[in-house]
Amino acid sequence: MIGVGKIKQYANVLEKPLSKGKQEVSLGAFAFLFSELVQYNQTQVDNIAELERRLEDAGYSVGARILELLCHRDKGNRRETRLLGILSFVHSTVWKVLFGKVADSLEKGTEHEDEYMISEKELLVNRFISIPKDMGTFNCGAFVAGIVRGVLDSAGFPAVVTAHFVPMEGLQRPRTTILIKFAEEVLRREARLGDPSSTDCTELNSAIFSSSQVKMAMEVQAERIHSSPPLPWKSLDLHIDLLLYWRSF
Repeated sequence: MIGVGKIKQYANVLEKPLSKGKQEVSLGAFAFLFSELVQYNQTQVDNIAELERRLEDAGYSVGARILELLCHRDKGNRRETRLLGILSFVHSTVWKVLFGKVADSLEKGTEHEDEYMISEKELLVNRFISIPKDMGTFNCGAFVAGIVRGVLDSAGFPAVVTAHFVPMEGLQRPRTTILIKFAEEVLRREARLGDPSSTDCTELNSAIFSSSQVKMAMEVQAERIHSSPPLPWKSLDLHIDLLLYWRSF
């Protein structure tokens, strides 16, 4: 850092302090950029599963960097060491940075101890995406699933993270559920650390639906993917609603 009068000049961009101010990106700019990301990856794959995997990989690198930024800027380089602590961190802090709000719900699976779900009625990456019928249950939420996996993996909580549409009664569009299945090593470590009252499961929202509903959606999605012929990628048209021109994030 070089001082010239009252103006500080930084010789290296890495020496600049991390801003704590509120920073927002135009929703329209993000939507068009994300649309281009999806359409580019369409040209590189032959099926829906591979397209979702590529989106997840793209999100993974974002998640790893978000964790590094937030831990350094807001937590004094400290990180969460407990299971429900890191889930709460993703559900609240990470979600606010990404989408400007806390996630709609954080739920524990009713059938398996290693499964948790973060749900959104209208996930940003799916809000203005029009998916052709021949793409079946393709879910752009795979990008967000990758972000969540990147955060968890980098924090020492390896997990399989997937995105699924789950139909909900009374809602015109299905909600998006990010299903998190932690590795066995995470549960063993959590058992060794004990179960302090500060991370009691009552902190989680009461489950609105069971993990069996998510699994049913997964099975339907897998059946459609494997039973459908190769998709005519050149004819696909994922487009953004014109309302984006008039909205800001």
